[in-house]
Amino acid sequence: MAISNNITQPEENIVQIVSLILIFIILIFYSDISTPLGLMTGILYFIPIMMTLYIRYQNGPFVVSGISIFLLWIGYLLSPRDMSEFYALANRAFFSILLIVLAIMIWRNIVRESTLQRDEERFRTIVESSPMPICIFKDEQLQFANTAGIELFMDENGLKTTTDLLNFFNYEDREMLSSSMNKAHEGARVELADLRWNPKENRTETVDLWIAEIVWDSSSAIQLTLNPHPGS
Repeated sequence: MAISNNITQPEENIVQIVSLILIFIILIFYSDISTPLGLMTGILYFIPIMMTLYIRYQNGPFVVSGISIFLLWIGYLLSPRDMSEFYALANRAFFSILLIVLAIMIWRNIVRESTLQRDEERFRTIVESSPMPICIFKDEQLQFANTAGIELFMDENGLKTTTDLLNFFNYEDREMLSSSMNKAHEGARVELADLRWNPKENRTETVDLWIAEIVWDSSSAIQLTLNPHPGS
């Protein structure tokens, strides 16, 4: 099992999106110079700038915004005159400012997403390399286990999951564990010592256990961090 990464995009998807952005820009420019000055079709340049959200290139919004503003003013020179040039000039200046503001907003969003992606990579490295087993259960199903955790749950039939987490533990410890998990769902962080459990058949171990509530796939889950006793 591994933590999923939904941010990195295949290279072919990026090429497709960039191609669509260029096609939109060309079509908008042609529409702008083919219509009277009073028809502000240049506002459609918002579309290719918004599409830069999907390529995750930090300077993409500014590149597309710069090209769009340049073509917006070329369109001002080439469009047929049907209104006061002063008002047409004011309109295009206003939309140029809006394009810049939109580019800044998208850039900030991309930077934030990139920071989250780096943090996720660091978290994944820390969790996977931890010598302590870390497991996540949701709806009483094993959702994730790091490398050390997988070793605990692996038997000759492969990785085990369970319909009831409590079944992993000795009967006399289950009531205390159930109460502790309820407290964790209320926001408490619980530490339990010297619990007996048997994640593998015919093998009982003694562990210390830390329980905390986390969000997993947009809903509540329980994270267990285990410290198996040596030689147990």
